[in-house]
Amino acid sequence: MQVEAPVIIVADDDRDDSLVLITALLSLKQELTIIAVSNGEELINILKRVSPEFIFLDINMPKKNGFEALKFIRSNNTLDQSIVIMCSTSSSTNDLRMSQESGADLYITKTPSLKSFNKMIEEIFKRDWTGKRTDAVPGALALLHVQ
Repeated sequence: MQVEAPVIIVADDDRDDSLVLITALLSLKQELTIIAVSNGEELINILKRVSPEFIFLDINMPKKNGFEALKFIRSNNTLDQSIVIMCSTSSSTNDLRMSQESGADLYITKTPSLKSFNKMIEEIFKRDWTGKRTDAVPGALALLHVQ
């Protein structure tokens, strides 16, 4: 019996940021299916056909921003087990609050250091996400930033 590789979507309009994230994901040395999109509309079109395990979602994207895309994700029953990780260069408490209120599972700040980003991605994949939607505690969204 062959197990399918987890599907991960990276939604970010900045090529450099996408490349850093994809490189960090590949450093996990596990089989993954990675889909990269550059705006919220592309993401929504892909999500109509694919139910990923993880969605790394940039806040500031063209066509539909991360919050608009997150609203679509959380209103779609086929995506309720997808883990949504908001990604931003901002550590604004307002962005963190809006992410939490919109149903994100985690908020991470982008870092230009590949080593730091790799460490952050490792931490994300070490977490036990079992039952994360049904057992979620209001206010449990965490800001993850590794130095």
